[in-house]
Amino acid sequence: MVKVFIIAWKEFTATVFTKAFILGLLLPPFFMTVAMVALPLLMNKKPPTVFGHIAVIDQSGKVAPRIVEAFSPEKVRERREQREKETKEQIDKAIKSSGLSEKTTGDIKKQMEANPAANMANMIADTNLTVQVLPPETPVDEARQAILKATGREKAEDGNASRLALIVIPKNSVVSEEEEKGQPVFGSYQLLTAPRLDIEVQSDIRRQASRAIVDTRLADAGQNIDRMRALMAPPVAEEKAVTATGDSKINEAAKLLVPGAFMFLLWISTFSAGQYLLMSTIEEKSSRVMEVILSAVSPLHLMLGKIIGKGAVGLLILSLFSGAGVAALIFFAMADLVAWQNLILLLIYFVLAYVMVACLMASIGAAVNDINEAQSLMTPVMLILVVPMMLWMPILRNPNSMFAQVCSFVPLINPFVMVLRISGSEPVPMWQIPVSILVGLLTVVFMCWASAKIFRIGVLMYGKPPNFATLIKWVRMA
Repeated sequence: MVKVFIIAWKEFTATVFTKAFILGLLLPPFFMTVAMVALPLLMNKKPPTVFGHIAVIDQSGKVAPRIVEAFSPEKVRERREQREKETKEQIDKAIKSSGLSEKTTGDIKKQMEANPAANMANMIADTNLTVQVLPPETPVDEARQAILKATGREKAEDGNASRLALIVIPKNSVVSEEEEKGQPVFGSYQLLTAPRLDIEVQSDIRRQASRAIVDTRLADAGQNIDRMRALMAPPVAEEKAVTATGDSKINEAAKLLVPGAFMFLLWISTFSAGQYLLMSTIEEKSSRVMEVILSAVSPLHLMLGKIIGKGAVGLLILSLFSGAGVAALIFFAMADLVAWQNLILLLIYFVLAYVMVACLMASIGAAVNDINEAQSLMTPVMLILVVPMMLWMPILRNPNSMFAQVCSFVPLINPFVMVLRISGSEPVPMWQIPVSILVGLLTVVFMCWASAKIFRIGVLMYGKPPNFATLIKWVRMA
């Protein structure tokens, strides 16, 4: 066993003490930090002002004045201020519902208020639009031709320089001409815009046109428009989760991010270590270094040493990133989102998942002569590894469904599924955790046995790469 640990240490140091590995650990958090700093600065850059006019063909003769009023400078400024206020309220609500402590929440708000890059006004497109009301009998095809000359990104401050949109309002979209089950039936209206018109400006035009039509309908029905809008406004729910220690605010983001973070941590650490093992095995075999090593150790000891060494690399990756995540949760007073038992289970499932993947990688690496030959054998392995990603949302939405419970006992994917389930919002039946670990252990024993047989034959085999049928034959004959 001494030779096994010597090989393991050599594999560990050969990977960890390289520039590529160090950069691989440092670059992701570096780029995330840069993005967090640069994003507010980029958002602070005001988008160019949109100039032009909106043409309206109002066949009802009632809606056009409301649209003209909606795009008056006063109304545009009022909407802009209202949207800025709503955006700030949404950010405040998101911060409050995050589960952060009051002190941390207050610090974040102060930093946002002190930072000019957090100015919400810069996130809203500025417009200088006018409304041109065309005669009701104006042909639509003729009116839409003027839009072809616009790009939607005009810079000139001439309100009539370009036609950015055309609103066609048929009479039946305002006045009901028929009824269905005692309810009025209205037609639709047309909104034609320049292809490159700012999506936010386009949405504003659509909202104001729709609002003007609805207001006209309400006015024709003799209703008080402001009162009706107040009655139809959706109520705000104050959601809280009931716990043994008292009611607490629901953190919707944590319900998605925490389970996803657990599974991605497991996936990245497992796959990265497995990739290192595959490349190391292929490199040593193709350069004939493998033959020299096998003169001193047995194939089984060599395979075990390589698996243990690269497993230590994966464990290092898992520890660093999970440690950084836990430190961030502690800093933001959100440590209660992750139970310490889940961290222990994450470690256990990492060992199971890594050994399964490592056995596959070691077998493939020993069977082929270069990385190109490994591609055909790697495809089924990659399909297995991406299955947990595909099952993320169905399992997360219903972690105790029959489908999720069955997947928890399927070899190869059960560690990933269980990590996703135990970190979810619903408690997993206690008996399923040890049973899933037992299934993982049995899978590990079988895969180590089969991989050892393939490794013993494959490391000294050269020439045509084998297929899966040949690998199965090696397992049966060795």
